[in-house]
Amino acid sequence: MRKKSVIISERSHRELKKLASEHNRGVGKFTEEMIHYFQKTGTDPQAIKGKNAFEMIKVVDRRIVSFFKTQESEILYPIQKQLLKNGQRTETLFNKLIDELNRIFEQIRMGR
Repeated sequence: MRKKSVIISERSHRELKKLASEHNRGVGKFTEEMIHYFQKTGTDPQAIKGKNAFEMIKVVDRRIVSFFKTQESEILYPIQKQLLKNGQRTETLFNKLIDELNRIFEQIRMGR
């Protein structure tokens, strides 16, 4: 693997080293993990500047609620509708079966 350099301020470099150390990783490994984190979460580090933890939690909370609402409308509601439809169809078929069995039993009784 070829090593690359990134120009950052002294202060940022100190903070990076401190963070990496707190997480028991080297600077390079920690930097790679940060990159993967931002790629996976889609979080924009610029959007965090100047925000306190409460504001950031609200943003994440809105994303989670939005995700659940999407799942609810695209997956859960259609499943619920299909289950209801299947239940109604099953009830109709059972009623037909019961009627047919009653008819057969009546014919057997009359035949005796």
